[in-house]
Amino acid sequence: MSNLTQIAYSGVRASEIALSVTGQNTSNVNTPGFSRLSTVMSSLGGQGMSNPGGGVTVSSIRRMSDDFHNQQLWRATTAQNYYSDSQQYLGALEDLMSSDGASINVGLDNFFTALSEATGTPDSDALRKQIITEAGNLAQRFNTLSGNIDTQLKSLQEQRSSMVGEINGLTSNIALLNKKIVAAKSAAADPSALQDQRDALITQLSQYSGIRTATADDGSISVSLANGQPLVAGASAAQLKVSLTSTGEQDVSLSFAGTQFSIDQQGLGGGMGALYDTEYQTLRPNQDRLGQMASQVADLVNNTLAGGFDLDGNAGQPLLQYNAGSTKMLTLTGLTARQLALSDSVGEAGNNGNLLKLIDLKNQSITLDGNAVSLNDAYAGMIGEVASASRQNQGDLDTAKSVTTQAQAQRDSVSAVNLDEEAVNLMTYQQAYQANMKVISTAKDLFDSMLAAF
Repeated sequence: MSNLTQIAYSGVRASEIALSVTGQNTSNVNTPGFSRLSTVMSSLGGQGMSNPGGGVTVSSIRRMSDDFHNQQLWRATTAQNYYSDSQQYLGALEDLMSSDGASINVGLDNFFTALSEATGTPDSDALRKQIITEAGNLAQRFNTLSGNIDTQLKSLQEQRSSMVGEINGLTSNIALLNKKIVAAKSAAADPSALQDQRDALITQLSQYSGIRTATADDGSISVSLANGQPLVAGASAAQLKVSLTSTGEQDVSLSFAGTQFSIDQQGLGGGMGALYDTEYQTLRPNQDRLGQMASQVADLVNNTLAGGFDLDGNAGQPLLQYNAGSTKMLTLTGLTARQLALSDSVGEAGNNGNLLKLIDLKNQSITLDGNAVSLNDAYAGMIGEVASASRQNQGDLDTAKSVTTQAQAQRDSVSAVNLDEEAVNLMTYQQAYQANMKVISTAKDLFDSMLAAF
């Protein structure tokens, strides 16, 4: 009877553990990153041919996690955040450049309209003032657009510094969890909760950059950038640092184990890669093109004015001034209405010969990135390029979101808690518990009956 009691007691104990595991799963159904647990049971053998066995034992409590699915989720998270962080700048730049209030083409049209209106009476003080006003408005459009791009660049740099701080915090915590997991395994303790926390931190880290991971035999995980530079190795974590160059740009370096590496931000992926590509493929190139355009507009207008004469018969003077390296890249020189050289003959106030040459500038070509284009086509091309990049990026973002959703679903199919499944387990283990208790009760009754026989 003692063997029967021991078998039943082992079943009670195993069912009790399984019920606790089911309760743990159920209580964490809404815990982000929680990986459900599964009870693994094995039969105990008996001694001798007439012994049916020794009952059951819980051989392990298994954490349901699939490394392949985790890797898929991390890669999908990296891609989604790359396109998401890029879109916030591409969309804002597209809206700004295409708005009437900042459009260079609208400013050019208004300037040439003011010139055309003065053709009949080129000596009109009011019409001359209107030309200077529209020239100032055109300059302001260049400055506003350049200033907004500069603001975006500063915002981007602040975001990069913030990301570096987040990465440093995450890598430090991952390294700390590595240390705790190794210690827990050495002490034969359960590291499941620590592993869940670590996976959640790695998912957050994958938002900022593409990563590679490798799991060691002791349970620790090594994390590196996509280019192989280390971020976490065992209980050691790297630290990233942002420094400002003499040209106002940002360099990122990595310090690990007493060694400092310079990081090539191109191809990092995630948020960090998005900031680099947006800065050097969109914002800075467009600011440079805007400067090229402003410089050549000023040269065209000033060179044409230099060939004419003002109302007092003086040679023409510059109207616009290009300021390289300044957000106020185009300004007025302070020329008065009377000093506008609209005549091509000395002493002929009503002559509009040079004014007509100014109007013809509308059809002149400028050189932008080595290509000859008209003034209006130059800006239209800039808008078109930004709009095309924004639309393509938005399409890629939508695709990346779908891939991330699928990757999350695949991860959850293995690791997430299913309440219906846990409800079935709860009833199954409860019935097993009650059945084993009945066996214990039966064994007791048999033993009592045996004693009563004597």
